[in-house]
Amino acid sequence: EEGEAAGGREDLQDAGIGTGMDTKGPANGRTGAESSEKDSGKGIESGNTGYGDMVIDDAGSNGGMGPEPLETDEPSSEDMEIDDSQEIEEVEEVDELEEDEVLEEVEDLEEVLDEIGLPVDSLGQEYSDEVSGKVKKDRLLAEKFDGYLGVMDRYYNHYILIPGGEYIVGAKKPGKDEKPEQLISLSPFYIGRFPVTNGLFQIFVEKTGYKTAAEKIGYGNVYYGRFQRKEDETTGLITSTWNSSLYCETVEGACWYQPCGPGSTVHNKRNHPVVQISLEDAMAFAAWTGKRLPTENEWEAASRTTKGWILPWGKEWKKYTCNIEDSCTGDTTPVEKYAEFENDFGVVDTIGNILEWTLDNFTEPSDNKNKYRYHIAKGGSWISGDDIRLFSRFKITPESHSNILGFRCVAH
Repeated sequence: EEGEAAGGREDLQDAGIGTGMDTKGPANGRTGAESSEKDSGKGIESGNTGYGDMVIDDAGSNGGMGPEPLETDEPSSEDMEIDDSQEIEEVEEVDELEEDEVLEEVEDLEEVLDEIGLPVDSLGQEYSDEVSGKVKKDRLLAEKFDGYLGVMDRYYNHYILIPGGEYIVGAKKPGKDEKPEQLISLSPFYIGRFPVTNGLFQIFVEKTGYKTAAEKIGYGNVYYGRFQRKEDETTGLITSTWNSSLYCETVEGACWYQPCGPGSTVHNKRNHPVVQISLEDAMAFAAWTGKRLPTENEWEAASRTTKGWILPWGKEWKKYTCNIEDSCTGDTTPVEKYAEFENDFGVVDTIGNILEWTLDNFTEPSDNKNKYRYHIAKGGSWISGDDIRLFSRFKITPESHSNILGFRCVAH
């Protein structure tokens, strides 16, 4: 473990992310041996941009405390709702739809989709011909979820149609763990304009009683950027500090509604991206709302558009266009904060703020010396440097969850 930590610090310096990384032990005072027995030993790695090669322990929860109510004063807009066709097991709490219920409700689907702003004609012959099965069921689930949303939450549940066609993915000069540039062909699909927010995830939890992996395990990975802001609870005075290194530690009680552990909160962060989410958590939310997670190619195509740009706004880096370390925020920001720098499709927040899960495996376990099954995450986060690009890839074990990791959904 000490060897891996040292290697992580060296790679971090090579990546230009910081002067080093200190991987601290559990904040609750557990010994290294105790942590090893309790933790699954799975974590997150990256390629040559982002965080360096590091394996970090699993993350967790608050030991039974419920989430605080979320608030926001952000503007609202109408929402577009959709669904998918990938078979993902739904959360147990979702009621199964009887066949006659499906047939009855399907008659009104076109009217419903039109009301929420979804172009029915773009769904193709499959929509009009199919009278039962998963595609219809997913659309009914999406409609049901939409019915739970208030006006403001509908704004953040907006989906964008990504046209079918050819897209450029990968890097011209691939670095470590990056794939070479290639031209791919995709069918049309929809993707969330924003990452899934705390507000949307809270509705899912309230309606299903779902417990995240972090809550079940009881602890989480918490990253601390070199820039940190602290607020005095008594005076409200905010102080800022700049540390010499970026580091991560295991914190008891860290979960989606208290991302940095007890004392932290998502109060007044309803429009921030939800974090401390494992792959299973993300898939559970997606299934319950009639959607799924994107593949790496779908995520990258939707982010780079038909122009193949390596950044949402073009080919050259621009300051103050996204939430990375140089933004000196030291935390997540509202998902619409950088909406003026959306890409040509209208997709927002694909660089910085949080890493986003995809469905793709990085390698098979037999090909990995650590015997971990990694999945690919995209987009960088608020601790990333300005070397992050839309083709950058990050290796994360499915059980991992931290305060820099979230997701967005897609559907057909």
